[in-house]
Amino acid sequence: MKYKICSAVFAVVLLSVLASAQTVTEESYLRAREVLDKSVAAYGGLSKLRSIENFTLKAVGATVQRNQSRKTFAADRTPYRIDIVADLKGNRFSQIVQGGYPGGFRYHNGFTVDKTDGMSWDMIRKVTVARPNTAPAAMRQRLRYIPQMMIFNALDRASRLRSLGKADFFGRPHNVVSYSNEDALEIALYFDSVTNLLTKFETLGTDPFMGDVVTEVIFSGYKNDGSHPIAIGRVTKVGGEMTEDLRYEQLAFNTNPGDDAFKAPAEMPAMRPAPTNIDPVTKLSDNVYTVLAGGYNVLFVGFKDFIFVMESPGNDNVSRQAIEAVKKTIPGKSIRYIAVTHHHDDHAGGLRRYIAEGATLIAAPGEKTFFEKVAKSRFTIDPDALTLNPQPLKMELLDGGKRVLTDGTTTVEIHDIGSGPHTEEMLVAYLPNEKIVFQGDLLNRPANADYPIANDTSVHFAKWLESKKLAVERIIPVHGTVTTMDEMRKAVADMK
Repeated sequence: MKYKICSAVFAVVLLSVLASAQTVTEESYLRAREVLDKSVAAYGGLSKLRSIENFTLKAVGATVQRNQSRKTFAADRTPYRIDIVADLKGNRFSQIVQGGYPGGFRYHNGFTVDKTDGMSWDMIRKVTVARPNTAPAAMRQRLRYIPQMMIFNALDRASRLRSLGKADFFGRPHNVVSYSNEDALEIALYFDSVTNLLTKFETLGTDPFMGDVVTEVIFSGYKNDGSHPIAIGRVTKVGGEMTEDLRYEQLAFNTNPGDDAFKAPAEMPAMRPAPTNIDPVTKLSDNVYTVLAGGYNVLFVGFKDFIFVMESPGNDNVSRQAIEAVKKTIPGKSIRYIAVTHHHDDHAGGLRRYIAEGATLIAAPGEKTFFEKVAKSRFTIDPDALTLNPQPLKMELLDGGKRVLTDGTTTVEIHDIGSGPHTEEMLVAYLPNEKIVFQGDLLNRPANADYPIANDTSVHFAKWLESKKLAVERIIPVHGTVTTMDEMRKAVADMK
């Protein structure tokens, strides 16, 4: 009898808990829906929002080079421009961007899609690349420049709406709701509690250097064109650090763009495709190899008792691919040393996996504090190798601008080429027996082996090579394919 009473009480409690959980979910949705409905009214009402069939955006400002500046913990700014035309009704989209990186790096390219047929082009190289079966996510990401598009998206995903309560932002109270979009990205929307307009949205994710980070996109303010509230700009922050600062020169709805707005520039040839189905590991000589991992070249060298690796690009997964290839090619030896050309995330973003392997980092002196911080970062959303296998950071700083690794047969010289236009410290690996220099960003060449385009950083590198009088026949980049010294000299000369 006592057992039956306990069972009955347990069942009542369980049903009560389940009912309560269901009620909490529903109440959270209803609170969020009330906030979103007020915002819809602030943007002119549902019919006004649904009347937007296309828009044109022209924005100018700067990219703030988080993890891409000349020195660690800096925030170099480079000019940036983006032009977007979207035909929502016809499912067409076009984008043109212009920008660059410190050291003379420039890009000027475009992308257009008609339903699922895409085309990209490079205005510097004057080539096009077909992009068939373009994923809808490519367009959705760019629609987030427009607050109204965020409202659309939240309305279309209304069952995912949840209230996150209230928060102060810009010194004003805000109502915060969240929803999950088509790409399973959880987005938090901050609505000004007075104007009910969208002030910012944010997402939570993983940064290869700093681990768990919040990305914030902040709309700088609004004006009214007599019909719609119009955003006047946006600022993007990652982990509290600004990465983009844009002013909207033009944002106009229902401009009815013509068909030409969704076409690539005329008379541009198709870019020659890069080789496919190639072996990712390339043998350069006995014990000297490169592996193509995640689209990056990584150098690895086998010595009698250990392995040396140069570069840890991308992220933890790219380093996993590289390390698997290294161990398969040179079995039975541990990776004792890892060096990176410089601190940028596309060259050192996968470093933590090598720390987890127990490797010692050979680094430039000015990067010490930065990499110490990277080693201590918290990865709870997507635990990486170092989180799962904690190891202390072991680091040797380059003394006198040079470090030599040798076993009497194989030799690698690691040089700091000094302060240049791209970074204040830059390491290269020189292999005197093979007459090879391995470098990152000093001269890049496309994967299809088209000619390299030099810049100010390349000029600095060429002068350093000439001054050192190193016997070099091949220059192997992290980005792209091999270049000869003669090709480098020609690329530098072509700048004039």
